[in-house]
Amino acid sequence: MIEFTGTYNATIDDKGRVVLPATLKKDMGELALNRLVLEMNLHNRCLDIRPEKFWNTRVDDFKSTLDPFNADDDKLLQFFYQNFTKVTMAANGRINIPTEYLDYAILEKGVKFIGMGDSIRLLAVSEMDKSKMSRPEFVQKLAKRRKKNQENK
Repeated sequence: MIEFTGTYNATIDDKGRVVLPATLKKDMGELALNRLVLEMNLHNRCLDIRPEKFWNTRVDDFKSTLDPFNADDDKLLQFFYQNFTKVTMAANGRINIPTEYLDYAILEKGVKFIGMGDSIRLLAVSEMDKSKMSRPEFVQKLAKRRKKNQENK
């Protein structure tokens, strides 16, 4: 199982291309030869990148909760599909990011890649502080979550 980790600096060129850091590309292994999925993150102005294999599992899980004959579920499905696109990665690790996705995530020159387990987050350096959690806040939220989980057992 792939487990993307770490934080890496990169630069997006004027044509919206960025090179995946060598460590993340290596972690991807043979999945780097397949398509990647770029998703507009629902919580932050950033993109999440997943190998298509991992994305397909996510799609199947989501669709299994929906009734195709329900109007609200149809709207959910439409919104879901409007928030991702499939791209290929060049042999050197370069990814072309569509303009709509660059604009959504406010991606310009300086960007960060963050390994997020089965996905890789791509965000503007200028947005990094907005989504960053302090160490004390992390410890507090983790303790609260662990307590809640223990109570639910």
